[in-house]
Amino acid sequence: MNDEEIFLDVGQVAQYLKLSIATIRKWVLIKFIPYKKFGRAVRFSSAEIQEWMKTKSCIPETMQKQKCEG
Repeated sequence: MNDEEIFLDVGQVAQYLKLSIATIRKWVLIKFIPYKKFGRAVRFSSAEIQEWMKTKSCIPETMQKQKCEG
């Protein structure tokens, strides 16, 4: 297993999440998605994005004990 951290740009994250670049940029602006700044460049840790996606999971009402958060 490679422990080297992989960083993605806005376009790569948009493609990975199947969302528009505008949506990703809006989420960065409102600090909804985890990101890092390198000067003026915005980058996303692939590991952090995967963990963040796990927290956005929603279980059907019949199976859940608490409300979904998003």
